[in-house]
Amino acid sequence: MELVLVSFIVVLLLLFCALFVFSLVIFAVHHKTGGALFVPTPRVMVKKIVDSIDFSSFRDIRELGSGDGRFMTALERRYGRPVTGYEVNPIAYGLCLFKIGLWRLKSRVFYRSFWEEDLAGADCTFCYLFPDIMPRLGEKLEGELGKGALVISANFPFPGWKPESVLACRDTIFNDPIYLYRMGAHRG
Repeated sequence: MELVLVSFIVVLLLLFCALFVFSLVIFAVHHKTGGALFVPTPRVMVKKIVDSIDFSSFRDIRELGSGDGRFMTALERRYGRPVTGYEVNPIAYGLCLFKIGLWRLKSRVFYRSFWEEDLAGADCTFCYLFPDIMPRLGEKLEGELGKGALVISANFPFPGWKPESVLACRDTIFNDPIYLYRMGAHRG
């Protein structure tokens, strides 16, 4: 009985220590992330996007908030097109770098905010971000992207924008919409 009690206490202490370290990491990066959480794009959504859009003609593909790199790795592995991504969460950034190295990809991810980047050369951008930043991001994209550039937004629409089309993963719990916008026609 005493061994069970000691084991239980050790497990609780280890759990407490893990939560404490996790809290310290979150606190340490909050100034950089602005409180944004790392929520990976569901694999079925990435598959739907990669299966539905021919990315072979795009020259400069950007991912705004690369997370663990599942979009960029899926896209480059399928189409051979490298993606340039930006990530401010150090854990997600590390996972993304690991995947790029594991698959020996040409894609790149930078540990910095996409807000500080000039996206003028991009002809395709992808994001899976929270709705509270979509209005501000829409303004940035309108000011920087050229006419004809494709903007892909998983889950959340840009307020006031008219999508060219909307994709959905029908046979899954992840049936959230994927909005496709074409710059120049997005205000329809």
